[in-house]
Amino acid sequence: MMKKLFTSLMIASSVMVMGLHADVTIKSHSYQKVVKKKKAKWVKATKVVPGSVVLYMNTLKNRGKETAQNLTVVNAIPAHMNYVKGTAKCKSKCSVTYSVDGGKTFNKPKKLFVKDKKTKKMRRAKAKEYTTIKWVVAKLKGGKKTTVQYKAKLQ
Repeated sequence: MMKKLFTSLMIASSVMVMGLHADVTIKSHSYQKVVKKKKAKWVKATKVVPGSVVLYMNTLKNRGKETAQNLTVVNAIPAHMNYVKGTAKCKSKCSVTYSVDGGKTFNKPKKLFVKDKKTKKMRRAKAKEYTTIKWVVAKLKGGKKTTVQYKAKLQ
């Protein structure tokens, strides 16, 4: 069964930026890997089938002259997508934390716990159970841009 993703709607509803100065903008895009003639390249995601990996990328640009600090980008992982472990990255210095409760609380992977459905005991969360990712970009100089990104797999 083929599932069509409305990527522009998902991206628009799943990205939140806090601490932005008026001169800092964000653009969000999603990409999927396409292989043609044994060469792989990332292209804008339009139709994604189960098992496909999507790259979600947010580009922050400081259009002002002053350095912007502590820019927080929050991405909800879309429904029917599983975060791919270890793929949350940032181009500049930043911290990355994750949530398993829809973005209410964030922490490093080793400190994320969920209740096991079978045993009813708390256990460390698996990457596929993450619901939200948060990056805090320490500084973005005037006139510069940076990116934060992650990959997720369609169930």
